[in-house]
Amino acid sequence: MTQWSSPLTRARLGRAVLALALAVLPACRPRKGRSPTLLRDAHVAALRADDPAAAYALLAPEVRATTSFEEFAARWKADQAEHQAALEAAEQLPPALAEPIHGGTTIHPGGHVLHWTQAGDRLLVTAGLPGRPDTSTPAQTIRAFVTAVRTAQLAGVRALLGDELLEAVDEDWGARVDAIEEALREPGALDLSADLRRAELRYEPGRVLTLEQTPQGWRITGLR
Repeated sequence: MTQWSSPLTRARLGRAVLALALAVLPACRPRKGRSPTLLRDAHVAALRADDPAAAYALLAPEVRATTSFEEFAARWKADQAEHQAALEAAEQLPPALAEPIHGGTTIHPGGHVLHWTQAGDRLLVTAGLPGRPDTSTPAQTIRAFVTAVRTAQLAGVRALLGDELLEAVDEDWGARVDAIEEALREPGALDLSADLRRAELRYEPGRVLTLEQTPQGWRITGLR
């Protein structure tokens, strides 16, 4: 399969777009104002107007059910500086990145679901093939990563480590994936950039997992 890449904005946009994170795009049903482009533009308009009510209305029902408007408004007020950073990044968005990467799903015999992404005039399968993890969303990519770490066959590596180091490595990675999985359960845990092409999950103080969207799906590009 041809490798595709896109120039992605590197500016960290902070928690200003926390309201659009994890549950918004996967959870919403098809309806007016819920396409990635319209959703992004509506949120930028809410930031520009300093209108928390408009931003709150963009949340998926699942998020609103666990976050009251009062809580959201208080968070909105506390994040004014990061809102400005998000606005500046949105205004600097290159024309080539103005449109989202489009895709879809197809259901096949046996209940198998394939996820497709448009790349130019071609359609590429990004998830659903046997042996391929689901990387259609940041959350699914992180879950696939956690599963891969827990089920990894590291016999060759283990044979090269002393007992103390082996125990330390096991404890470190075990604790890390546990923390990542726990952080992912929190509503709004993922921070999405204004162009919806970059995501961050902060899972421990000073530790962050970074993802970027590609035509082949989301990819983890940073882990510290």
